[in-house]
Amino acid sequence: MTIRQLLLIFTLLSIVSGCYSGITGRVVDAETQLPIEGAVVLVEWTKTHGFGEHWTESYKVVEEVSDKSGNVIIAGCYSPFVNPPNVTVYTKGYVAWNNEYVFPGYDRRTDFNWGSGYVFKMDKMLSLYKYIDHQSFVNGAAHPERSSEKKKIFIKSFGDAEDIKYIEELKERHKSGR
Repeated sequence: MTIRQLLLIFTLLSIVSGCYSGITGRVVDAETQLPIEGAVVLVEWTKTHGFGEHWTESYKVVEEVSDKSGNVIIAGCYSPFVNPPNVTVYTKGYVAWNNEYVFPGYDRRTDFNWGSGYVFKMDKMLSLYKYIDHQSFVNGAAHPERSSEKKKIFIKSFGDAEDIKYIEELKERHKSGR
């Protein structure tokens, strides 16, 4: 191979490496395997800038809602300069699903690959879980403060379902002095 061919291959691999084609997925109840309608799938690609002291900014945000069969189609992102996507799925009554961590223990998720046909298995929100902890998990997973204008469906869905319970727990925690 000539140097020219090697440079061409290297350039093409560099360009394609950060591209993520669109995917299809399905949101189901982890226990029953039944489809979940109305789950919000939030996907965010970011770009990191700088060396040493660096910062990250939102590049592209996609929100999709699962249909009655639990199916969702997620558009891709075709930029060689983006970080891998952050995927968070939420619906009322369930623990938020994230492609990096698992609630409540913040264990690393190891079963997610960006590709068509992925099944998002949602665990029910158990009474032993605290909404304060769940909100902290969702904030760390979905970064609602970053590009919030592009995450309206997700933020509204999560807020409508959990804000009241979160406030009740805060009041109770304040009363007990914890």
